[in-house]
Amino acid sequence: MTIRTRAVLLGAVLPGALLAGAFALVLSWRDRLPDPMALHWGVNGVDRVGSFMEHLLPFAITSLVICVPSIVLALVVKGAARRGMVGMSAGLAAMMAGIGVGITAIQLDAADAYSIGTPGATIVLPLLGAVAIGILASWLAGRDTAAPASSSVPDDAARLPLPEGTSAVWSRPLPTGPIAIPIGAFALLLAMAVTFGVLTGDWWMLAFPALIGLLFLLASGWRVQIDRTGLTMHGSFGRPRYHVPASEIVRADVTQVKPIHEFGGWGMRVGYRGAHRGAVGFVFRAGEAIAVECTGDRRVVATVDGAAQAAALLNTLVERTRSSSPAE
Repeated sequence: MTIRTRAVLLGAVLPGALLAGAFALVLSWRDRLPDPMALHWGVNGVDRVGSFMEHLLPFAITSLVICVPSIVLALVVKGAARRGMVGMSAGLAAMMAGIGVGITAIQLDAADAYSIGTPGATIVLPLLGAVAIGILASWLAGRDTAAPASSSVPDDAARLPLPEGTSAVWSRPLPTGPIAIPIGAFALLLAMAVTFGVLTGDWWMLAFPALIGLLFLLASGWRVQIDRTGLTMHGSFGRPRYHVPASEIVRADVTQVKPIHEFGGWGMRVGYRGAHRGAVGFVFRAGEAIAVECTGDRRVVATVDGAAQAAALLNTLVERTRSSSPAE
């Protein structure tokens, strides 16, 4: 099975099937649901009710708004980031399908909407399941087949003079925003979850700050490294990891990045307009960045201080790997 086929099946067909199946299942339960249905829960239980369509339409619209962009990204993104996009697409669809089915299932054959308990497990379990499905889909998506460059680094690409027979390693942290912002958001979410647990006795909302905290830890402390193996970006704990092998690098240059205008924000993103359209971006600030052109019409952009030196060294090391294996 080709990489493209896997991306289509896992990143588009599977999410579509999960959402369609959940939608069909909820529709089949219509005659077994109370009228009106529970639409929202507060600290004292159900605090808003409505018709079946008021329950179904928001579920359908929200699912489309959240899942369609990730499905598109899973189909268009190339390179190592493709696996992440496939996993995200499958995971988000699984989450929305699970929550939609779950908050409907707890209302089956209920005599009155206000007698329905809190939907704790029906929200937590889909979240955990979505993470597992996303990881599995990412793994099953497989690695791209090697696509080595067939030509040397262009003559007009910058070089960094290095003594013959030697190599070098360049490493630097990617700039990040103020650490107080994500920590403050996490603390606020945790306080809300604890307050909800104290007032209701239901502690399932603690799953949200726990998941957000885990994601924050995994995604923090990004660092870029350039050596004879190519270009590597990784988080504080070594994962997530994004690697571009030297054999697939065409050239590296310095560029300027406008996060909002070209990438729609900050973080690990895909360029959608301008010179960086279609590029995988590690965008944490505006300004100077290293731009790496790879085989297969792939590009990687990373905002990092000292981008000129990094690009020149990468070109030099890539050129050397094409002709010899320098000693460390």
